Amino acid sequence: MTDLHPYNDKFNDLAIRSPFVVGVNPSRTRLANDLFFVMHDNATGRIRLHARLAGLGLAAAILGELMLTGRTTVGLAAGQIRLVVLDTTPPEDALTRAALGHIIAEPSHRFHTWLQFLARTALADVAARMTADGLLHPPGRRLSRRQAPVDVNVAAWPGGRVNLAIQRGERLNVQDNVLLGLLVATGGNRLVLWEQSPRYFADSIASLPAPLRELIAQTEAAVGDSIISRR
Repeated sequence: MTDLHPYNDKFNDLAIRSPFVVGVNPSRTRLANDLFFVMHDNATGRIRLHARLAGLGLAAAILGELMLTGRTTVGLAAGQIRLVVLDTTPPEDALTRAALGHIIAEPSHRFHTWLQFLARTALADVAARMTADGLLHPPGRRLSRRQAPVDVNVAAWPGGRVNLAIQRGERLNVQDNVLLGLLVATGGNRLVLWEQSPRYFADSIASLPAPLRELIAQTEAAVGDSIISRR
């Protein structure tokens, strides 16, 4: 990517000179898993959000996992926002490993393109990972997309801790801040958060590093385009 100028004046805060790592332990908690739980009913597995919007949110969460673990960041190339690979080391997780492999192979695609590409199968892909990890019951024989959580309390915890932080006015950690931002970007906040606090939402998102703010902004734009295209 010889035309990449991540330190362009307009986007100089988007680039990172060293891998962006925030200390997230992906073996303990994964952003896309948390978002999947929040977007589905804790007991029945019924989806709370339109599947198209949920798919975009989960696609963004997969990209967010790569950013949180220092594999990718965001930069400006040929006037377009693109993903920039910082670390080609394959993640242990098959889902993010496959996503990183695609990005390495096709570095010229816009950020928006990756969201659209991953969104096509994100619901099924994240559900399959969670099933393999013992978080969701395997799908039944009936023709249903629902997969109930194995442990209702585990399923309720991601949304619960975000709701409690908002209620108490406490700061979220970086990963949960991204979780909140993706809920806002997809409109899921109106369905799963106890309190709607635009000021808290804005302040939380603004506190994130610039690449993660861009992740949320790109997701919001993709959701808007998806809604308009279906009207």
